[in-house]
Amino acid sequence: MIVKAGLLAAFALLFSALPATAQEVVYLWDKGQPGFESRKDIPEQHAEWWWRSINNPSLTVLRPDPAKASRAAVIVVPGGGHRDLVFGEEGLKPAQYLQSQGVTAFALKYVLAREPGSPYYIQGDAQADLLRAIRYVRAHAADYGIDPDKIGVMGFSAGGELTSLVSFTPQAGNPNASDPIDRVDARPDFLIEIYPGPLGIPTSLDRAPPPAFFLSAYDDRMAVADFDMILKLYKKYPDVPYELHVLSGDGHGFNMGDRSKRKAVRDWPARLGDWLSDMGYLAK
Repeated sequence: MIVKAGLLAAFALLFSALPATAQEVVYLWDKGQPGFESRKDIPEQHAEWWWRSINNPSLTVLRPDPAKASRAAVIVVPGGGHRDLVFGEEGLKPAQYLQSQGVTAFALKYVLAREPGSPYYIQGDAQADLLRAIRYVRAHAADYGIDPDKIGVMGFSAGGELTSLVSFTPQAGNPNASDPIDRVDARPDFLIEIYPGPLGIPTSLDRAPPPAFFLSAYDDRMAVADFDMILKLYKKYPDVPYELHVLSGDGHGFNMGDRSKRKAVRDWPARLGDWLSDMGYLAK
């Protein structure tokens, strides 16, 4: 028993010396989302690939290596049909990829309007989480070493619907708001849509849309149809650059492509990296 106790003590000392891996998490509101403050402390649920019961919306921050850091930031908005949140595969993994490219990445947890028993709405509450996230990042740009005019949003599936809702319409701040963050403009400077859903795509625009990167598979009929509508909007503004990729297969929900048998699907994040570089977002 003495030997075992000594070994346990040695292992404890060894593991205590390993570097911490705690994530940096920022909650969007100090007291919880306005109107739902009483729900702030309801615990999240998580199993396998899904997260649920998001009642205290947050950003998980992934800062790049300072030697590689650009001045750009991207808020990553995972999908899940507004019933679940695919936070690992469509939140943390893309944020880690962006971090590797020198981008300061923020993975968003937002309220789920279609979860059974949910009191939330997509257009209003989930949308408010993304608007608040953009305002928070822009208001704290100096703290993160980023350019307040190089803040993008990246949405997957249902998260793509939220990115559409905030990207194609004016999102000026309220100059009379008591909270300084709410005074900040919330329109993103660029847009990344990965097999988005249909909500939030307008029939017309009253101003030019942000530069954009679009990607889906040809057999994801919903996303391809959505891109048809989006491209009609972009063609009205020929000076706004966009890039469109329609891959040869894998349908909907291939995430970052790492589980696919198709090389083009596995390699699609590199196409995004090329676009970010070509657009100047990776410049230091």
